[in-house]
Amino acid sequence: MEIEHALTCVNLVPFFKSLPIDEKTEVAKLVVQHQYRKGTIIYLAGDRVGHFMILEHGQIKLSQIAENGKEQLLKVMQPGDFDGEAALFNNDQRNVTATALVDSNVCQIDQDSFQTLLTHSPNLAVNLLTAMSHQINDLQEEKTVSSTSDVAGQLAKYLLETSASLNAKKFKLPLKKKDIATYIGTTPETLSRTFKQMTADGLIKMKASEVELVDEDELEMLV
Repeated sequence: MEIEHALTCVNLVPFFKSLPIDEKTEVAKLVVQHQYRKGTIIYLAGDRVGHFMILEHGQIKLSQIAENGKEQLLKVMQPGDFDGEAALFNNDQRNVTATALVDSNVCQIDQDSFQTLLTHSPNLAVNLLTAMSHQINDLQEEKTVSSTSDVAGQLAKYLLETSASLNAKKFKLPLKKKDIATYIGTTPETLSRTFKQMTADGLIKMKASEVELVDEDELEMLV
C-alpha cells in the first residue's frame, strides 16, 4: 500500500492524527488494505482478532446475538470510524460480529507488528498514550454537553452517511427498517412516520426499501 494512501487512513484516527509526522509515517508503514464484499463476515464474536480496523469506504455493522437468539445491532461503522483499539495491545476475544453491509475498504494494522514498533520506539509509545488520554477527556466533555437529536435528525444523519458511503443519492437501505430504528434509538412506528414526513416535505422519495435523497441541504439542516 502506498505510504500516502496509508497516511490518509492513519489520519482518520484521532489518537494517531495528533502524532508527529515521522511517527505517523512509521505507523502508516504497517497498514494493509483489505476489501470486503457486501455480506462478508469480517470476524465473528469469539474470534481472537489481532488487528486494528479503520473503515476507509463503505459500511460495517457490529452486532451481537441476544439471549433470545436474535441479532442485536450495536453500531454501524461509517467511513472514518475505527474498531478494535484493544487489539493493538492484547489478544482478547471479540464480543461482537463485524459484517460488511456494502462493499467496503478497510485499513488494518497487525497487533504484533504494532507492538514491535512500540518496543523500538518508546517515544511513540509515550506520545500515543498522551494522545489517547486527550481523546478520552474530549469524549467525556462532549458527552457532558451533547444533547440527543430528535428522530428526524438522527434519521437524516443516517441517510446522508449511507449516501456518502455508497456514493449515490438513490440507494437500497443496507439495513432493515427495524434495525435502523434500533440504531437511531426509536421505535419502528416512529421511524415509519418520520420517513413519511420526510417524503411529504419533499426531502426524500421512497419506494419500499429504496430511498432517493431529494434535498440534501434540508436534510443537513435537520442533523
